[in-house]
Amino acid sequence: MSTNHVSVRLDAETIARIDALAPQLSTDFRLATRSDVLRALILTALASAQSAESAVVAPPRRDGRGGKKKKRAAKSKRDPG
Repeated sequence: MSTNHVSVRLDAETIARIDALAPQLSTDFRLATRSDVLRALILTALASAQSAESAVVAPPRRDGRGGKKKKRAAKSKRDPG
């Protein structure tokens, strides 16, 4: 594994949520650390985001255009004669 490090600032509520997940990742031989939990969350989220990448639809633009297009009713042409 690489020795690159990343630091993040998290609020107390988020840290408590991370700490609450640690027992799920712990084993009889080793307690999970916050880093273990964060790593698992990041890897899971990345896999989920990358698998859903093709299903992402562009959000509508501020001017109302974009996103899904509405079907328009077909115009009928009158006979000029």
